[in-house]
Amino acid sequence: MSLLQRLEAAADALAATAAALPGARSLPMEDWLARAVSEGTLRRPIAWRNTVVRTATLRRLHVEYFAIPGEIAVLHACAFPHLDQALPIYGFDVIAGQDRATGCFLDLSPTVQEADPLIAAWADGMEPRRGALGASRILPEWTAIFSPRVVAVRPGDAAAFEAGLALGAETLAQLVAATPIARCDAATMAAAQARYIEGQRRNDRTRRMLAGCIGVDLADAFIAECLFPPVPAVETA
Repeated sequence: MSLLQRLEAAADALAATAAALPGARSLPMEDWLARAVSEGTLRRPIAWRNTVVRTATLRRLHVEYFAIPGEIAVLHACAFPHLDQALPIYGFDVIAGQDRATGCFLDLSPTVQEADPLIAAWADGMEPRRGALGASRILPEWTAIFSPRVVAVRPGDAAAFEAGLALGAETLAQLVAATPIARCDAATMAAAQARYIEGQRRNDRTRRMLAGCIGVDLADAFIAECLFPPVPAVETA
């Protein structure tokens, strides 16, 4: 199995895991590939699947598989907690080409202070495995939204690639199994999630790759409506 095939299988497995979580409810999701075809903006053949679910603690868990067949594939997953749940934000991305993986990125990112112990416990448990994941990558300025112990590596071989995929799946399982403080300040959580979304939207590499395949306007719409949509308004008494 090639790296591209393995990444596709991992993306499908993670999407299936998300859909099968206890109490998970699928959220309405546009077929963005079909939209690109119907609007006439599709510039090259691609594979593209998006799964979005909601659970008791996660307001939005998105798993995406995007590929230019035979060239590059991306597994992206991101989970935002409900605004009253003291949990971190989960982010996981793996990028692979035909012959090698170019990046593996994983973090439980800060939100409210009450979620910090969970981030620290995850990071401490992951630390002994960090060396097996590959060489560290330098991150751009916008990634200040991540925790100081974010995983950002270039897998050097198939073993490192598999280790990253396993750790990403295990980290999601940890987040889902976590018992958050029953409630946290919704306004503080909303502000933290908004900062994270703002940072992610500054990732121009994502925008350029999408625009090269589906056009600038549809790429921007996908980022704003599906990849990193705005935080829901906080209800006030």
